[in-house]
Amino acid sequence: MNALQVNLESLLSHSSLTESLREAGLIAAFCDLDGGLQSAPRGGDWLSSLVTSSPMIKAAVADVVARWSNSASATPAKLMQGLWAIPVPVQVRRQTAGWIVALVPTDDLADSAAFAALCQAAQLDQRATVSMLAAIPAPAVSEVKRLAVLVRSLCAEHARGQQQASTLETVGLELSSTYEEISLLYSVTGNMTLAQRPDRFASTACEELLQTLPYTWVAAWIDRAGRGDGELIVAGQPGMIRTELRDLARRLLLTCDGDTPVVAESAPLGVRLDALGAAGIAQPVTRDGRVVGVLLAGDKAGDDNAVSSVDAKLIAAAAAHVGIFLENAGLYDELNAMFLGTLDALTASIDAKDRYTSGHSSRVAMLTRHLARAIGLDDATSHRMHIAGLVHDVGKIGVSESVLCKPGRLTDAEFEQVKEHPAMGHRILRDIPDFDDILGGGLHHHERWDGAGYPHGISGQSIPLAARLIALADTFDAMCSTRTYRCALTRTSVLAEIEQCAGSQFDPELVPVFLNLDFTAYDRMVQEHRGGSGHQEAAA
Repeated sequence: MNALQVNLESLLSHSSLTESLREAGLIAAFCDLDGGLQSAPRGGDWLSSLVTSSPMIKAAVADVVARWSNSASATPAKLMQGLWAIPVPVQVRRQTAGWIVALVPTDDLADSAAFAALCQAAQLDQRATVSMLAAIPAPAVSEVKRLAVLVRSLCAEHARGQQQASTLETVGLELSSTYEEISLLYSVTGNMTLAQRPDRFASTACEELLQTLPYTWVAAWIDRAGRGDGELIVAGQPGMIRTELRDLARRLLLTCDGDTPVVAESAPLGVRLDALGAAGIAQPVTRDGRVVGVLLAGDKAGDDNAVSSVDAKLIAAAAAHVGIFLENAGLYDELNAMFLGTLDALTASIDAKDRYTSGHSSRVAMLTRHLARAIGLDDATSHRMHIAGLVHDVGKIGVSESVLCKPGRLTDAEFEQVKEHPAMGHRILRDIPDFDDILGGGLHHHERWDGAGYPHGISGQSIPLAARLIALADTFDAMCSTRTYRCALTRTSVLAEIEQCAGSQFDPELVPVFLNLDFTAYDRMVQEHRGGSGHQEAAA
């Protein structure tokens, strides 16, 4: 049995442990190695008085504690009929310093021959005590072993809480002793958020360092890809030409090893760090042990012409935050690529049900994203529109291939089946976290501006923007593709048809923007998807 590694004094005064056990109908007694009670139960508790006041019980506890202390395995012990003791050893500095003894009155306590003596020692009326015992859910003897497991788990949980409280206290003392450094660091990192792009994050770091450090300028060179073509970010006015600063940063990135700050005295061979000006310092930025960038500061102001420990700590802390951000950004990029790859695979499997629609979803997604950017949406929102376009037809997974691939016109019943796919897609996707802004695009991409669409017949601005964007991209690709019931239309015919439907089928403000899109990327995707798909590129 594992002993609790805790501070015994603190645990003995931990009233919440006593109260937790008491709520379960158990009484906590704290004993030294000889079995003597070191912590008396709270006054006024009749059950505690009943099971701990009698000299007979105290002697029985001392006897079982002595047996536990001399045994390799301590198990629940019977003190008398109706009263059991569950042991939990307590260790201080890896030595057993005492025992938590959980006294368990069972449902046969009132039938014990010694019950009257217990009541007399506790100065309790015997008849009233029998009534009070009957009112609590006393366990049967057969349940004592199961209760032992619960008692030890509860004690272990309280011990962990005590250890955590002790750790927090230690950390608090350390934090208070370094308050000045922490407050300075907060000013450097307080405005940094993961929502920023890496270059903007590095720019924020440079600006905040410039406001905090006594330097005239701070710069960053970040090369995530390791190709030597990173971007130089500068805050302030360096005293050297930027091309020279860029070359110096690139050389430092290639020659630095680890995250140790570099000053003039410790600069790698061939790197003239004194070109940075007074008290120049360079701090490598690392990710996964690899140097991916460098922070630079130069032309220190004031009378102090040396790099101080505060300067070095702050720029090192900022570099560490930039490195962590780059690592998180890299993981996010990998997860995003995996997510999009999964969606691509899903939509490709749906498109594959009909050989005439190969690549349809990815082309619609690309056109939707380009249209979103063309109307001025930011990159993040345009990316969300791309995802909405990618999954707009996911509901077709529930439409039979005989209907999807049927040559010629569909019957009314078959068309009604096809019309179910937006709602079906919505049901498939609605439980995906953070997909709220995506769902409307798939559900309503067959709505019309004039209200004659499906599934809900909504119109105008009531149609989500994502759905209005997808509607144009979806219709364009459909008309540019050969289908079972017709050949692909020419590009000129397709664009003319879309223009004619402005204000009836499509948002009239989006149509002119769509007509002016550059379709080069679309045509390239058509070429990629054409092989064996039956898709035909529309003629210009």
